[in-house]
Amino acid sequence: MSTITVSELKRQPTEQWREAARAGDLVVMEQGKPVAVLVPIDAQSLEPTLSTLRSVRALQAQAALQEAARQNSTHGLTMTDIDEEIAAAREARRK
Repeated sequence: MSTITVSELKRQPTEQWREAARAGDLVVMEQGKPVAVLVPIDAQSLEPTLSTLRSVRALQAQAALQEAARQNSTHGLTMTDIDEEIAAAREARRK
């Protein structure tokens, strides 16, 4: 997997797009941190690729929520506990 800086991509966008298409995935870096990945696709793989990316984002969001639950000690709640919390919040909102 190759890397490129944002400034390099700005200076030579066409050349960099072609390189990404030849070499495979290209990681875009800004101030030493990854900010994007350029992935070569064709017309037939567009929708499956987008669907896969959406699935990955959903899994990342789920993992982040699970980690937040572990950090705030709510990861052990049962469905009954959750239902009681929801009912209490709704009751407080009615008042």
